[in-house]
Amino acid sequence: MNLVKVATGLYWLEIPEKNLYLMCGCPMDSIKHLMNKGIIRSLERDDCYMESGPNAILLSDLSVQNGYFCNLAEFPILHMMYKQGMALPGHPGNTGEKPRLIGTSGQVEAQKSYIFRGNYGLASREEFREAGCGPEEVELMWQLKMKFSFGKILAPEELIDTSLVNGEAVELRPGVFLKRKKLNIYSLTYKDETVEIDLNLNEDETYEAPYELKAGRIKRQYFSLIHV
Repeated sequence: MNLVKVATGLYWLEIPEKNLYLMCGCPMDSIKHLMNKGIIRSLERDDCYMESGPNAILLSDLSVQNGYFCNLAEFPILHMMYKQGMALPGHPGNTGEKPRLIGTSGQVEAQKSYIFRGNYGLASREEFREAGCGPEEVELMWQLKMKFSFGKILAPEELIDTSLVNGEAVELRPGVFLKRKKLNIYSLTYKDETVEIDLNLNEDETYEAPYELKAGRIKRQYFSLIHV
């Protein structure tokens, strides 16, 4: 068991024999940081393209640190569902396991609602009508929605598994225990080994971008669009 710092406020912990691939922290661009470190990579299984990656996320206790959002779990969860295949019918990555959110009750519930909207957008015919769609457009949009959601809108609880860590240690996998020690500090124990996970930022720290924009001279034009 090894805890690897991926970027500021973002860590990676894996226990392959327990099928636990835990992303600790979930700031902006987490998936890009994991790709840059080679943790996420392309795979082929049963002639299907897929990617490796996390199957669980430990959320920050705080929504914001030093002016930046801490918990942006939508894209990592969508990566698990579609890039890893957890939510795709007939995909080798769909083993019945669901993406897992881990953290305090308030943070987990907020992320579940946020991810539900990120995955589905408008989630009923009534919501399409309230958005101003006419009867024919509602039916057309709903048919399209059903096609891309595989025939059914799933409740947040059907999309995501959760582990709430409020007081006592929680068993994430048989023999793997996570305990919240204090604000944003957790300990994970497996066999005779324990690692501490600190998701707090120092006062002078911010979440970093997954790329660096180098300085360059730009030729001036009367009117131009510049793509960096």
